[in-house]
This record gives sequence, C-alpha cells and structure tokens, in this order.
Amino acid sequence: MSTRVDAYIWAIRLTKTRSAAGAACRGGHVRVNGVTAKPAQPVVPGDEIRVRLAGRERIVEVTKTINKRVSAPMAAECFIDRSPPPPPKEILASQPRRDRGAGRPTKRERRQLDRLRDSSFLVAFLAVVVLLVGGCSDDEPADPNRPNTPEAPAQAGSGPFFGKCGGVTLEEVTRITGFGGLTETVNNTSVCEWDTTGSRTGAVASFNWYRGSPIGREEANVKLSRDVTNKLEIDGHQGFIGYTQSGQICEVGMGFGADFFEWSIRGDAVQARPIEQICDAARELAKLSIERAS
Repeated sequence: MSTRVDAYIWAIRLTKTRSAAGAACRGGHVRVNGVTAKPAQPVVPGDEIRVRLAGRERIVEVTKTINKRVSAPMAAECFIDRSPPPPPKEILASQPRRDRGAGRPTKRERRQLDRLRDSSFLVAFLAVVVLLVGGCSDDEPADPNRPNTPEAPAQAGSGPFFGKCGGVTLEEVTRITGFGGLTETVNNTSVCEWDTTGSRTGAVASFNWYRGSPIGREEANVKLSRDVTNKLEIDGHQGFIGYTQSGQICEVGMGFGADFFEWSIRGDAVQARPIEQICDAARELAKLSIERAS
C-alpha cells in the first residue's frame, strides 16, 4: 500500500504542517530514491526519502506507510532515520544566512513597528539623527567624477535564463548519459526529469534551477550526503561536484549570483557503471546548459 509523499513526511513529523510538506515538494526540496518528488508522488516501504529544510537534510527509509498525524512514538515505528549527524560549526558558519530584514515581516515585527510609529520616540530619534549627520558631515566637496550609485546586492533571478530543461533535449540527455529508453516525466519552469522506467526505480537524470537560493547551502548538504565533494569550474563559473559510487549518483551544481542550477544523474543499480562515466555526463550536461543560457 502506498501513500503520498507530502502526507507521509507530515505524518512522521518532518514538517509542522501538511501545507509545508507540499510546499517543500513543489520547491524541489524533497527527493524519493534520489529524484525530486512532486507532492502526489507515491511512496512504499523500502523507499528512501530526503527532505532538505532549514539548511539540513533529513534522510529516512520507509518501513510502514502512514498518512495521518500521530504521536511521535507511533511515527517513529514507520521509518528508519538515516540522517547524518548535524553539520559541524565550521560548515554552519560557511552557509549564507538570510537577511533578517528581507521578506514579509512577522506579526511580532508588525506590532513593534506599529508601537514605534505611535510613539513620540520616533520623532525624537529622527531629530537626533539629523543633528548628528549634519555635525559629522565632511567639509570637503565630493569628487564630481566619482559615481554616487551604491552597488546593489545580487537579486533573485539576476542570473542567466537557462530555458526549457536547461536548454537540452531528450535526445541529447539520452546520448550523453547512455541511458536507453529515457522518457520525460517532469517538465516545468524549474525542474525537468527523465526516467527509464517511469517509476524512478531505474536510471534517472534531472535538472533543477533554483532562483534566490544560495548555492553554498546546497553544497553543504551535498558534502553531508555524498562520499566525495569537490569544487568545480566550467567556463569561468564556480560550482561543485559530488558523487557516491555505491548509489550510482553524481550531482553538479553551478552558481550564478543569487541563482544556481543542479544536474543530478543516477545510474541503474542493476547495471552499475563506473562513477566517472556518470560524472562525465553530469559535467557535459552542465556545460551545455551554460553555453546555451541567455
């Protein structure tokens, strides 16, 4: 008996709400057997589920299907937790942090702003700031040849446009990977997947385009989940490559300001091939996506 992956990860308490579980799936943060999963993706006992939330990846093996919220002890009977230990402080410190001032303010922040607007403290504070700025101003005139335009931080979507499925076709993916019988199973604005079986049990290739998401966080997750992770440069662009020989999985991520894309290639476990061949295919597909970006 199978159940939806969004209902399952909510039922075993990996997310606080079911809507959050669905949002994680739509955002490309949930994978079933190494492949990005939609909210309605069915899971059965024996499947591996990876959920990336708050900069950490949780890995569980399904032992019993469940689609209703239960107590923590009962939920623990439905899966085997194979998550890696929390990352060391050095890796956490290297991960980019979200600007606290960005995005929609919380209810608490809105209440604080309302109280600040209603008080006379704001008027007094602004008056003091004006006096301090006026008293500390530079007497020397500004250089007229110096531009007075501050540099804005990288914005989400400021990177290149990679087109449909990273700019590659089904025929090219089949030729480069050497996987016979590939069919396109997912195709939207940010994710494309090609599968040899239609059920994600064979060889799979996928392209994911993340906008407004730092590549450093994804690289830290790959370091925790793959046997080997190295820096990678393609046509002057920086990224990473991570692979696991036993899992026949190789991932290549390339950063572009506040955006990045990732090619993930998983070979067929029944007909295993050298991991070098799988990684060569991932690198070649990443190079094609970069060359065809606009």
